[in-house]
Order: sequence, then C-alpha cells, then structure tokens
Amino acid sequence: MKDWLKSTITFFVTLGILFGIKISIQTLEGFFYQQIGEPLEEISFIQFSEPRKTPLSLEVKSALSLKIDPRGKKRIVFQKNSQEILPIASLTKLMTALVVTTNEKIYPKEKIITISLEAANQKNVPVYGNLKKGEKFSVEELLEMALIYSSNDATYALAEVIGLEGFVREMNKTAQKIGLKDTHFVNPTGLEPEDLKFNLTTKKEFNYSTAEDLIKLAQYIFSEHPSIFEISRRKGPYLVRNGLSELVLPANFEFLGGKTGYTEEAGECLLVVAKNEKGSIFFNVILGAPKGKRIKEMEKLFNWLNL
Repeated sequence: MKDWLKSTITFFVTLGILFGIKISIQTLEGFFYQQIGEPLEEISFIQFSEPRKTPLSLEVKSALSLKIDPRGKKRIVFQKNSQEILPIASLTKLMTALVVTTNEKIYPKEKIITISLEAANQKNVPVYGNLKKGEKFSVEELLEMALIYSSNDATYALAEVIGLEGFVREMNKTAQKIGLKDTHFVNPTGLEPEDLKFNLTTKKEFNYSTAEDLIKLAQYIFSEHPSIFEISRRKGPYLVRNGLSELVLPANFEFLGGKTGYTEEAGECLLVVAKNEKGSIFFNVILGAPKGKRIKEMEKLFNWLNL
C-alpha cells in the first residue's frame, strides 16, 4: 500500500477514535449531572451483598436484639415473635425500679423502710432477700435485693410506701408515657395467679409485655435512669444460679446491666445490655426460654452477634 494511503487511513481511524471518546465523555458527564440533580433517595447505586450469617435458632418464645452504633443509628439485628404479648415475670421489677427512681422525693436512697407482715410473706423469695417483719432497710438496699436477687419481699415493701394500688397505677402511667403499647401491670413483683394459664382471656390477671416494648423500656432506663442498670451489675454476697453472674459474654463485649425473670407461665426471661469494643450498644431480650436455659440462649445470641 502506498504511503499516502496508509497516512490517510491512519488519520481517519484516529479521528474516529477521538470522536468516540468525546461522545462517551459527554454521555458519562450527562449521566452524572443527571444523577446529582435527582433527590438522593432516587439515585441508583450498585448494591454489593454482604455475607449473610448462619441463621440463628433460639429455644425461646420471643426475642429481640437492637444495636445502637456510636452515632446513634439504631438497627434490629435479630428478632423472633418480637410483638407477641407474653407474661414477663420478674422483668417487671425494671418498671418497679423505674417508678421508685423517678420519684426521688418519696424514695430518697437513704430513706428507711420497715418490712410489713404482708411484704415478708411474699412467695418465691430467694435466700438473700427473704425478709422478716419489722426489719429495716434503706431504699437503696431494697432496690439491690429487688434487682440483683429478684426479691419479691423487697419489691413489695417498696411499693407499699405509696400503697400497692397507687404504685401499680404509676407503673402503668409510666408505661404509657414511654410508649409501651402492649404492656400492662397488675403488681410490682411479677408474681402470677396460681393455677391460671396465660391467654388472651386471662392476660388481664398477669403482668405482660412484648420483646419490642421491653427493649423500649430498657433504652429509656439506660438513657434517663442508668443507676438502675448500675445496681444490677453489682455483686451481692450470694451468687444466683442461672443468673446474671453466670452469663459469659464474648471477650469484646462489656456487660452494662440486665434483669432475670421466671415463673411457670412466663418461662425463663432475660434482658441484657452490653457494649462492644467499637462502642455499639446492644439491647437483648429473650422471653419464654425453657427452665434452666435462659443463660445458654442469651450466650448463643451474643456469640451469633459476634460472628
């Protein structure tokens, strides 16, 4: 081929390539200008799927895990029947403690309360917290027994200060204030009527809630009255079998507080608040675990969160 013909072909090929590049650049610029001009929520981005965790199976009736990162962003990371209404046993005492702590004028920490016969005769009382008529304790001491040892005697004695009926009314008013839509209290302890099964007809005789409502309650306590969870972290003179002292969290989690509960109808219940090394806070609750398994099931949940 002659030199002049090769030069001509090369010129037009080069010109075509440059022209194509220009069109591509203009098209690309137009695309980005169009995207920038759209509202953020309408912009289409390529989504890269994250590796999924192995599905978690918990032997409980209901469960919920809420993560709040250091920026305050909330995300539900696990749930099972989280809106199911269930009896909550001694998780009730979180609300009892909240009513006491909220009313500091009536319940200053140093106030001494004398144990009545009725308070001393409450059922299902642990060895430490099985109180006697005439004994005297401060509000702080009774709160410790209620939250650490789930003492029904101590809890009842606190409620008696303003009268049982008035105290329960305050519990329900507080629940409404926080926005607990499916929660109701009939007593400050969590004790249930004998020989009565929980169902939609009989639920008015029980203290009941949902995992979702209990997480709301835990968040409110953590934010507004953290001393309640601080008390629950204390180590009393006795270890509680299958209690918070036996809970083993992954090494990168710090236990911030919690509460246990158990009745035959409620099964075993457990609420735990913990923080990981990145500063994220986890609010976890399980309801209706088989007897003797609440700690195991909660540890299973935390280990799954740590994957």
